Amino acid sequence: MGQRKVKLGRVTDVDLRLLRIFQTVVDCGGLSAAEIDLGIGRSTISTHIAELEGRLGTRLCQRGRSGFALTNSGKKIYEASLGLMKSLDVFRNEVNENENAMAGELNIGICDNVIWDKEAQLPQVFQAFSAIGAEVDLTLYVLSPDEIERRLVDGRLHVGIACVMHKLASLSYEHLFDEMNYLYCGREHPLFNVPDSEITTADLVRSQYVKKGYAVNSDLQQANTTMGKRVVGFHVEAFALLILSGRYIGFLPEHYASIWEEKGEVRKLHPKSYEAVVNFSIMTAQGRSQTVAQAAFLDILRKATATPRVGRDSAAIAVA
Repeated sequence: MGQRKVKLGRVTDVDLRLLRIFQTVVDCGGLSAAEIDLGIGRSTISTHIAELEGRLGTRLCQRGRSGFALTNSGKKIYEASLGLMKSLDVFRNEVNENENAMAGELNIGICDNVIWDKEAQLPQVFQAFSAIGAEVDLTLYVLSPDEIERRLVDGRLHVGIACVMHKLASLSYEHLFDEMNYLYCGREHPLFNVPDSEITTADLVRSQYVKKGYAVNSDLQQANTTMGKRVVGFHVEAFALLILSGRYIGFLPEHYASIWEEKGEVRKLHPKSYEAVVNFSIMTAQGRSQTVAQAAFLDILRKATATPRVGRDSAAIAVA
């Protein structure tokens, strides 16, 4: 027997709290997965979801032994709640900001291990931003490129700093720097001690290959389609772990792999033939107005990457 449809009246603080819990459950893919993010147990989460369903008069999701799945109503409520929360965030930021101070939220997503890219100077960027954005509620996420795109599109992120494998019409891109990637194997891999001149394409195809689990550019796509048995990873650290195991080959950023290359734990394979240039960019949502905090952060980031490389490791980034 279906639930009685209830006409929603004034949206209360309780409604907002329950909707945020529901959003987190959907984003995490289920009640159990949301326990850590929410800091409450599965049974409590289930009680909150049931309460929200009662307030809305509709079943939002299937949950139980068969797994988690949104109903049609649940999908509609989830999408509407994203728009509601986005509007509330915009309102709060506009109310909190004035000409002389910065406040509100700033949510930033970056790829893992981008800290090793000296071109970005991210530690100095955040140091400079902290001097003017002490009142800003800053949240920094380390995410895969595809997740950064999704969160920019739905409004959960204000800024993304990530490798660009393709361009979405709904996002704006500003080039930051290019990163060189090469094909590597670990010290225990059968090809490690074999000279490049003796390694054939067939040898590489027979090797287990670490494939990126998101869209890639043309330089990497060729390897993705020609290599043999493939395993999938979503983060640089995952690629490195598998390659260091000595059982897989795969692409790594040169600056990152140099940590192990200098120790003789990994080596490049046919670097003249297997190299990939990966573009890193600032990513923001098209047509979405910027907050004062977002504009200030982007200004600092642009100045950092525009600074000449000579002596820049120890140079301070001007705030003004």
